[in-house]
Amino acid sequence: MNFLPVEILSEIANQKVLSNKDLASLACVNHRFNEAACTRLYRSGELSYVGSSAKDIAKVDSYGRNGKFVRILKLNLFTIPTVKISIPDAIFPLLTTFINLHRIHLTDSATLPWPSFLHVLAIIITSHPYLKILEVQRTLTKLDGRCPTTKATSLIESHKSQKGGRFSKLDVFILRLSKSEEPYLISRAAINDLITVLLPATRSAKAFTYSADCWESPDIDLKGTVGEDVAALSWEWDNLEELTLKLPEPQLSMVGTPIGPANPSWAKNLSVQKDLGNLKRLALRVYANDLLSDRAEAFFIGGLSVIPNIEHLRITHSGRAVDWIPKSTPNHPFYGLAEAMPNLKYIEQTDSYYLTRRIQCLGVFRSEEGDVKFDHVNPEETWLGYYKWDQ
Repeated sequence: MNFLPVEILSEIANQKVLSNKDLASLACVNHRFNEAACTRLYRSGELSYVGSSAKDIAKVDSYGRNGKFVRILKLNLFTIPTVKISIPDAIFPLLTTFINLHRIHLTDSATLPWPSFLHVLAIIITSHPYLKILEVQRTLTKLDGRCPTTKATSLIESHKSQKGGRFSKLDVFILRLSKSEEPYLISRAAINDLITVLLPATRSAKAFTYSADCWESPDIDLKGTVGEDVAALSWEWDNLEELTLKLPEPQLSMVGTPIGPANPSWAKNLSVQKDLGNLKRLALRVYANDLLSDRAEAFFIGGLSVIPNIEHLRITHSGRAVDWIPKSTPNHPFYGLAEAMPNLKYIEQTDSYYLTRRIQCLGVFRSEEGDVKFDHVNPEETWLGYYKWDQ
């Protein structure tokens, strides 16, 4: 047994018929089997911190002892009144054991104070230079964005000043925000805080998904430490290629003004605006007409001209029938999209909620004379899906 190649041991441990209980038993055979079994046993997991039960605490301790094997982690944050130590201070020793962490999904349902939540984010991107996929899910409160964030920003600045200090360089960044309290608007101050803390890691991302169940606040009520006005920040990208926006339906504000795509002036209040010239794939919860004429300003300042390199467009279904192709309808919006996006190759129509269930996909075919035609294409030839969660 001690002379078997590592590849054989790994092949044994990776048999699908083995349960976690089997792997735990296998890990007790000898040191070499322990390594092979733990590689699979702790490769991915879900932890609740700080654990509300002895079982949760034991699981956290177990993952901490075997942190070098962890590559995929879902971490649920919440506070317990009886726990005196802060979550960032308690979680730092745990996170630093995950030296090979590749992907993390961080969830907090508004139980962690905003400064502590940002501090956890700062710890993650400063202590995991090999992290490639980050998903952040947070339910915002009224105070989020209006609290001092000194610890988080100080950690970011001190890390920048350190010789050899490295941040995570993400390939995929997913941000999901919700608001359960009135006013049902996402504070731009909270967005500012997230951008300030996360930008050193996120600007390298090739794919960004932004999901929100309410719109960002049109009232830029940002104030600095001495009461001065602070500009609203936008996410910045070095080479973003894939963007997915899951935004809510338009609503009426308290003064009767449409909030969302129905109001083009809303674009200046959306934090997803800058550095979109390299985009090749765009997914939107929107109808085709909403992307044309002045309505495009509701998503991007400058309309479609700021995303000239789009090759693949994924939108909600906007045809009268699933198999309807605009063969002899020159005023169909797809012709307008093909004209506004000269590199467009595919228009994919999906369900309006998840933007993943394909209803139909049309290829855009251009003749040498400049005529445009549409026809159904093989789905496997379309959305490339470079950035998968199972990497």
